[in-house]
Amino acid sequence: MDHTQPRTFPVLPDDRLITKKEVTRTVRVMPGMRKGATVTLEGAGDERPGCLTGDAVFVISEKRHKRFKRLGDDLVLRAREPLVSVLTGWQLSFRLLGGDKFRYAFRDEVICPGYVKGRGMPVAGGDREAHGDLMVKFDVVFPENLTDEQRKGLAEILRGCE
Repeated sequence: MDHTQPRTFPVLPDDRLITKKEVTRTVRVMPGMRKGATVTLEGAGDERPGCLTGDAVFVISEKRHKRFKRLGDDLVLRAREPLVSVLTGWQLSFRLLGGDKFRYAFRDEVICPGYVKGRGMPVAGGDREAHGDLMVKFDVVFPENLTDEQRKGLAEILRGCE
């Protein structure tokens, strides 16, 4: 073996050269993104000597809301209203997820279980105005007791209504 020739050796990572540091990054979650969608920050993962820098991948999860339930791009809201209101007219008002106030008046219609079109979740990747539907499911609260006079009056009023 010729000792006058330079020799090369493979360079192995030295764990003593690795330092840990905390980095704060902003992850932009687009309106309407669904559970399971991912956001990737390229080159923001771990680094090691002699290796390519990794990516940081974030998986979207959904937080349960006390008033709304998400079904795809649609939102479902349950509204508990007394029988007298759903028969004679009333106004439904509440705040949407984005903070806007939503108001819908039921004046000349009798309410049945169903839905009202409005603004649901933004459609991910769609234009700014694209939203799903807002479906209102009505839970009609019936009176617990009626007097004989009230029963008679209701029967008279409702007879012939179908």
